[in-house]
Amino acid sequence: MQLKLNMTRILALTLVALLSIQLSAQDKTSTEEQDVTKTLSAFIQAFDNLDWERFRAAFADDATVFYPRAVPNRADGRAEFERTFRQVFEQIRAGRTTGPYMDIQPRALKIQIAGDVAIVTFHLDDRPGFVNRRTIILKKFSAGWKIIHLHASEVAIP
Repeated sequence: MQLKLNMTRILALTLVALLSIQLSAQDKTSTEEQDVTKTLSAFIQAFDNLDWERFRAAFADDATVFYPRAVPNRADGRAEFERTFRQVFEQIRAGRTTGPYMDIQPRALKIQIAGDVAIVTFHLDDRPGFVNRRTIILKKFSAGWKIIHLHASEVAIP
């Protein structure tokens, strides 16, 4: 009888420990997802407003970028992606001096967290006749989440 009671206690304590671990992991994922969402939101706001310093600060120095059109090659590292994004900023600005210059509205947003990496995917409805797809991969550094890769592509709607 005593052995059965001890086994029941051990089983109960094990279940409580497992539930605590699972809840702790869920809280951590939830917090990380919230941090990624805040980072993404700040990045989009900086892009909408063409705020160069905040925009460029969202990227890691060794980030890579695939652009959706007109630039066939991957940009490798800060010097390359900043050179192209400066041109993109000027095209979007088109001589205007006050923002916001865009209203980026991610659709079907999905965030996947795998350790210190987050994969964010979404669609944009910014060009009639096309589905614009975005993948942003972020890595958690001591200073917070930074973009390490941005992939932009589009597909014509049949």
